[in-house]
Amino acid sequence: MSKRHKSGKRPGAADKARDEPLARPIEDCVQLVFPTPIALHVWPDSQGLNAALKQAILAEEAKSPGLDRSNVGGWHSPMDFLLRPEPPQQRLIGRIRSMVGAMTDAVMKPGQYGYKIEGWANVLRKGQYNAIHQHPNSTWSGVYYVTGNPPPAEGEGTEYSGKIEFIDPRPGASATYSIENTMQRRSLISPGPGGMIVFPSWMQHLVHPYFGPEERISIAFNVLVN
Repeated sequence: MSKRHKSGKRPGAADKARDEPLARPIEDCVQLVFPTPIALHVWPDSQGLNAALKQAILAEEAKSPGLDRSNVGGWHSPMDFLLRPEPPQQRLIGRIRSMVGAMTDAVMKPGQYGYKIEGWANVLRKGQYNAIHQHPNSTWSGVYYVTGNPPPAEGEGTEYSGKIEFIDPRPGASATYSIENTMQRRSLISPGPGGMIVFPSWMQHLVHPYFGPEERISIAFNVLVN
């Protein structure tokens, strides 16, 4: 049996090696390869807008059966909700254009772009959720939160109630999963009223079962940049 040093290490050439310092900070050496931008912005002064949107959405829900898409239970409005001329929808369209325009400028070559927007309202109540999905035929997708994500009463639901989760698009990323590794953490967001998320449309995502005491109301949208 070979002898060991008191430190517990085997003797050998490696013991003579010394760490040579980098010539420049590691931040200057790292490149983000295949990054995925997800932006969250909370719009101030949203109380009046959200009240008007909530009233319009619940009124339409009362008279329309809605659509079946990724929603499991809940209510999904027709796809033209944001194309209507009412002031609340038009104001929200302005917010979407501002945020999507900034995202486009941040990741695409400078240019004059047009934006084709569609959007629909979603209402979730206790136990309802959105299955994993993505949004085809668009560049950006997003969600505007009319009510936010009211937390469940103590003892009801889970810590994931109503949260949106984005799925890591890299197939091999889970091979060495570690919660301490920032490259492999789960991405869950639970914004409040007036919050807007924008992300690439190909990004798979889901909404966990919701157990809050009130309606969880949001407006999802797609934007085709051309």
